[in-house]
Amino acid sequence: MMGESGREWTGADLAVVVGDYVAQLEKTLAGKPLDRAAHDRTVRFVTGKSDMPITWKQGEISAVLSLIGLPILKDMPPRWSYDEALLDAVEDQLAMKPTLLASAVRPAALFTAPSAIPLIETAPPKPMPMDDRLIRAIQRFDMSGREADDRFLKGLGVASVVAHEARRLSDRGRPDLAGRIRPARDGDAEGCDVISFGLDEIPRLIVVKATLAGEVAPFGLSHAEFELAKAQPGAFRIRRVYDLLGDARFYRMKPPFH
Repeated sequence: MMGESGREWTGADLAVVVGDYVAQLEKTLAGKPLDRAAHDRTVRFVTGKSDMPITWKQGEISAVLSLIGLPILKDMPPRWSYDEALLDAVEDQLAMKPTLLASAVRPAALFTAPSAIPLIETAPPKPMPMDDRLIRAIQRFDMSGREADDRFLKGLGVASVVAHEARRLSDRGRPDLAGRIRPARDGDAEGCDVISFGLDEIPRLIVVKATLAGEVAPFGLSHAEFELAKAQPGAFRIRRVYDLLGDARFYRMKPPFH
């Protein structure tokens, strides 16, 4: 992509702008103060580019991080026009930042969050194009696997879904069913996270997938979850909880999956 005055973004330029973005994201996740103006001045000085091409490139960085499964800086919305050179630059920076990958799953702010966060329902996102290069990056950092292994994040997602399901049924005149919603426990179907109900009183076996990233962040099913979906497709449900420390939204999925 051409930058200011027709000069392309060099590998060195990309390293600067991606490195600065990652540094800002690290501070944000750690709850540290952030001087955006100072960061912008530094990037302008080092790259020789003006605000507009830098802002555009920061949006492309947000897009790449979103697709890999990391949170983004909220004032830098994704721009989906990134190229392979930028993906390379993002990978290089993430490979050098294992602490960022950890804090993207369990940042300091997570410990001060309420035990259950109110959720807003949204429609599922449209499928994003995935080429082999992007798939390799997603697999390399495996953010969905890190999230699935983190009991604190998982527990917050489950508690938030339990509260939302109970509120849904209470609002629809079924407080009796709302009182029966609970996290799964020993003896329940393997792979299930929440036991809920429809208004018809038929049980729903809900799998909760929680992330601090956005709606396009990838996730998968474990073997137990996949087997549960096959065995009980009528009851099986997914709640994809995303942006858990931001807008805190979720969308629903159920079989058949395509």
